[in-house]
Amino acid sequence: MHMRADRPHRGASGRQGGVMTISHEAADTVRIRSTEDLLALIPHQVGRQPRNTSVLFFPVADSSALCLSMNSPTVETDPYELGAELAEVLARVRHCGEVVVTVYSDQALEGGMDREAVAAARWECAVERAGLTVLRALVVGPQHWWDLAEPDRALPVELIRDSAVNAQMIALGSAAEPDAPEHHPRWRHRFARRAQHVTRAWERLRTDDGDPAPARTTVPGPTPPTIDPDPRHPLTAWHRAVRCVQADRQHWVDAVLGLSDGHLALLIEGVHDDLVRDALLYAWLSGSTARAAAALAGLRAAMVRLGGGIAGSEPSQDEIDEALRCVVAVAGEWDGPPDWDTLDGAYRVLQVLDGILGAGRDPLADPTEIVAGSRESLGPRDLSDSRETSGDRKPSSDPNPSSDRQPLTAAAASVVATLAQLEVYRGRAHTASRLLARCANREGAAGSERSAMPGRSAAADVAHRLRHQPTPWWCVDRRTAWPGRGVWERGASDQG
Repeated sequence: MHMRADRPHRGASGRQGGVMTISHEAADTVRIRSTEDLLALIPHQVGRQPRNTSVLFFPVADSSALCLSMNSPTVETDPYELGAELAEVLARVRHCGEVVVTVYSDQALEGGMDREAVAAARWECAVERAGLTVLRALVVGPQHWWDLAEPDRALPVELIRDSAVNAQMIALGSAAEPDAPEHHPRWRHRFARRAQHVTRAWERLRTDDGDPAPARTTVPGPTPPTIDPDPRHPLTAWHRAVRCVQADRQHWVDAVLGLSDGHLALLIEGVHDDLVRDALLYAWLSGSTARAAAALAGLRAAMVRLGGGIAGSEPSQDEIDEALRCVVAVAGEWDGPPDWDTLDGAYRVLQVLDGILGAGRDPLADPTEIVAGSRESLGPRDLSDSRETSGDRKPSSDPNPSSDRQPLTAAAASVVATLAQLEVYRGRAHTASRLLARCANREGAAGSERSAMPGRSAAADVAHRLRHQPTPWWCVDRRTAWPGRGVWERGASDQG
């Protein structure tokens, strides 16, 4: 990123009166005219919406800029030690001696942001210790943001989202992702209402030895040609789920929540099974569930042979070929590029599964309390509980889920790890690493569980691939790289 900046000054409103010009290329220039423009730029620079952290924005030499994300200091933080650490980090950066400090906090609410003010004060002291000048100190909460020069003036975060800079960065193909649905109160409550039922459906889907149970649930809808017609097959379930979100892109969370509990359980089981997960990744990369089904048959036959068994029937040459292509494709070494529309559709289904499983593990999100609460604030689409119920959901007198959470916790980790793998395909290795850190926590709690291949787990697979190839070849060419989430969302106009 290249930047040219006039020296900022404060107007009567406390906003920056100068104009900062940032350009990624000579033809793509973004003009920063206000503080909300700068705040709109930050997520596109760091690749995500910051939460419960601090971001330091530095104009640096050679007409560039740097965003540095660090843990927010607390009242116990020594600002002098923090300043020394900051100076060490910036030792090799030719900065201009100025910085904008932004503290992001979910606890920053109108009428109370004492903790965030303390963090900002610690930063100001640390920045001065490092020999820098604070241009401005900002706090961003869930609903409002503040310039600490005017702490009593809360401004709505909609000003940030509606900034022309945000729109332009998205149009330029920004890789920044919005907050996951699980972080939005509206979706978090609905996830909590589904969590217990979906986890029960998943537990019913499995036998005591951890294998998928026989006919327990079905997935409605037509079966694509050349795909296993069994409606209980995870590939079939995933094919239909991705088609659901592609058909309703503006309401994709609703589309996934409209699936039955048994359908969602099949989706979870699919990404938790090692071989099925490989086949699913191949389906999303190639855009062909039929090719993935052939690959899965070949992979299963190979595993039987490797285990010393005898396959019931010999795989066809096509199944063998597709299995080999699957292994190469999943490793990020095929002739690609990915079918981005299918991959992004699968990503959104995974986000909803992650939200549901996370809500089921969160003691603060009690489905009983949420259902009993007021629903006056919910919109028409929120009042669609009947669409989210299904014939395979059975009332239970026991309000508590199974006491043995280890298999479910491991399955939740598989969902997160699959999200991480898709981030690798998008060329977002740092985001993938953050997701893998979440997997470590979940898999650590889950303990050991039988796997189709000894030593394999979804997270271990992703970590192994990251070590060998952190960036797939297609990510380095703009013509083949991930085009950004805006392209998938705009695809809605192509469906009519």
